Amino acid sequence: MAKVGLVGGMGPESTLDYYQQLTSKYEKMHPKSYPPIVIDSLDVYHMLDLEEKGQKILLVNELLTSIQKLQAAGADFAALTANTPHMVFDELQSASPIPLLSIVDSVAEAIRDKKQSVVGLLGTKVTMTNPFYKNKLVKKQIKVIVPNEVQIERIHEIISSELELGIVKQSSRKYLLNVISQLKREAHIQGIILGCTELPLALTASDIDIAVYDTVQLHVNTILKKLDADTN
Repeated sequence: MAKVGLVGGMGPESTLDYYQQLTSKYEKMHPKSYPPIVIDSLDVYHMLDLEEKGQKILLVNELLTSIQKLQAAGADFAALTANTPHMVFDELQSASPIPLLSIVDSVAEAIRDKKQSVVGLLGTKVTMTNPFYKNKLVKKQIKVIVPNEVQIERIHEIISSELELGIVKQSSRKYLLNVISQLKREAHIQGIILGCTELPLALTASDIDIAVYDTVQLHVNTILKKLDADTN
């Protein structure tokens, strides 16, 4: 049976979410069975520091070392359990000893399936200001809209000082919903990408009246498809 490796800890709450979704969904697909998973957990704040300072070479090296550990533990392929490190996904993929599954590719496929062309993006400051999402989606004829500078700073603060620690404040949740409403009203977005794997802690599809792209859920579904394909 194929084994998936997760580069985790970015942050711990979302890594738990990945593990729980993978095991529960796999068991529904294959009763009385769970998938082989190996996790290498990194320090989210160290990784965020590298990302925010644009230290891409060090970031690639850290992530590559993690992937090599996963391979040594028997992983046949791997996934990064966070959006922001995908800023170096192409460089990492070219150096990786095992295949990698991109969270951005999973999101792009879901948006195309819904035939949407304008979506909003929430995430860390790096994710919202770095072009890795926009560059990927524009090739699929999908326009990506991000909040204004003040909102970007506040959203980043909510993620780094609250959600990364598993803290969900109603005031912060209301702020995020107001940002989405503004993007819908002013930029006419058709959907919103929860481009940080901690955002589903605060927001769900039932909270929002447009399409919600939960990046953890979409990535997990891609991983499950890969597990099944490689196992069969």
